[in-house]
Amino acid sequence: MKRRLMMCMLVLLLVMSGLALFPGEKVYACSCVESDVQERLETYTTVFTGKVVKKGDSQQSKHDGILREYTFDVDTAWKGVSAKKMKIVGKDGGSDSCGIQFEKNQSYLIFASLDERDNRLHTNLCSGNVPVEQAGDDLKLLGAGKVVSKEDFGEITDGRGEYFQLILYGTVILLAALAIVWIWKRKKRI
Repeated sequence: MKRRLMMCMLVLLLVMSGLALFPGEKVYACSCVESDVQERLETYTTVFTGKVVKKGDSQQSKHDGILREYTFDVDTAWKGVSAKKMKIVGKDGGSDSCGIQFEKNQSYLIFASLDERDNRLHTNLCSGNVPVEQAGDDLKLLGAGKVVSKEDFGEITDGRGEYFQLILYGTVILLAALAIVWIWKRKKRI
């Protein structure tokens, strides 16, 4: 019994001395590397200010956890903007998982990178996105940028819309040609 008590006391002493020697530190699941706005401008594929016009549903991703797609109406572009309306995929969730939430009808300064796995623009908490009203210093450092209008790009948000239109028009023309040939052959028989 004494031996068992002594072993328990020894284990307790070791645990307590370990806690005293190695005090607990705050642990964060998401830690971001600090960077200034010029570094982010060089690093990220796309940089713009825009208003959230559509907030998509959360979807599970194979590689990145839960993601949500946002559609932005772009106001000003510094880099990589290919349409007036841009779709950006954000890691959904809280700040502990580097997640980010954008609110509909709010404007943000956005930094996003092209993910080659799904060929979409992605962003997260560490990208440096901020609401426009909090981005004063960053916007000054970025400079003027280019004001974006519908006439610059039209309304196509990604390449898929352009291909769909080509296929649709091609199908209509093909069907019209087939109908003309069919009517012509039918008249010829009569």
